[in-house]
Amino acid sequence: MRSHDEILAWFEQDDARSRPYRAERLRFLLRRLESETMTELYGGEMAFLAFEEARRAFVHGLFVACTVLSQVCVEHTLGGLFRAAGRDDLARATFEVLLREGRNEGYLSEDEFSLFDRLRTIRNPYVHSRAPLSGNSLHLRAMQMDLEPDELVVKDAELAIGTLLRFLGRFTIPLSD
Repeated sequence: MRSHDEILAWFEQDDARSRPYRAERLRFLLRRLESETMTELYGGEMAFLAFEEARRAFVHGLFVACTVLSQVCVEHTLGGLFRAAGRDDLARATFEVLLREGRNEGYLSEDEFSLFDRLRTIRNPYVHSRAPLSGNSLHLRAMQMDLEPDELVVKDAELAIGTLLRFLGRFTIPLSD
C-alpha cells in the first residue's frame, strides 16, 4: 500500500499536469458567465447543486457528468419557474414537456428550446443503455461527425454548459441586501 506522502505526491503531479487544461476550460466558462457569482436559482437547492457540479465537472474534464448535470439544472429551474407561476400541474412533467411548455411561456427562446431539446436526445444514450451503433448513440454520432467519441463528449459538454449559462443568466433570483 502506498504511503500518505506518496499519494499526496501523485495528486500534486496529476494536478500540475491537468492545470493548463482546467484553466482553459475555466476561461471558456468565464467568457460565457453573465456574472461571476450566481445568486439563487428558481429551481432551488437542487438546481444550484446541479449547476455547481456541472461547472466543476466541466472544468475538471468530466464531460458526460457536465452534460447530464446541465440538464438536471435546467429541468429543476424550469420546474421552479412553473411553480412560481402557479403551474403545479407541471410538477412531474417530463423534460420534453417542460421544454415545450417553457418555450410556450417564453422562458426559453426558440434557440434555447432547440439546443436543450438536442441535449435531451444527446443525454438519453448517456443515461440509458443502448447498442453501440443504435439510435442516437455516442458511437454513431461520433462516426457521423467524423470525431472520436472522447472529442464528441467535449463538444456535448460545451454545448450543454454554454447554453445553461445563457439561460441561467436570465433566470436567477437576486439576493436582497
